[in-house]
Amino acid sequence: MIKKLSFIVLLLMPFIGSAQGNTSPILLQMRNGKVYFDNVYALNPVFKKADLYAKAQNWFKGDEKTIITTSEKKGEVTGTYITRVDIGNTGNYYFVRMVVGVIVYDATYEVKVFDVYEKPVEKGISNEYSKIEYRWWDFRRGKPWSTDDDPLFRGISTAVTTVVDSIGNEMSK
Repeated sequence: MIKKLSFIVLLLMPFIGSAQGNTSPILLQMRNGKVYFDNVYALNPVFKKADLYAKAQNWFKGDEKTIITTSEKKGEVTGTYITRVDIGNTGNYYFVRMVVGVIVYDATYEVKVFDVYEKPVEKGISNEYSKIEYRWWDFRRGKPWSTDDDPLFRGISTAVTTVVDSIGNEMSK
């Protein structure tokens, strides 16, 4: 009897695992109650501040990016990045806008991502940008605003990773 039960459990395990869906945690760093990513990256010592500053400005070229401010003396370039986050098969999606700051030094650079806003594009929903913090706060406490929350926050997390990786690729050229 125990052998039969064990066999049935082993047979059903793949179905149990797939029914749970994506249970990996969503990683969005926060500071003072706001979504805020900040990290410093080291490069080869041959990279100088002036070269990295030019690379930071170059990264902001593109349709989804806009430079807001620059300061060559401080080595800072700040701008916005807008991406689209698709939500399942409903045809609904969100535009996500975030401020990206890059500060360069000799052989290192710092990336900051903050002021994250979402704008739903679906029938019956206001199409205005709104800050993500309240929605993220409720979602983390088990009170999602809608079924779109999980894919939205996963998309935002992926977008932040994409931004950081893309800047890293530009800086290490």
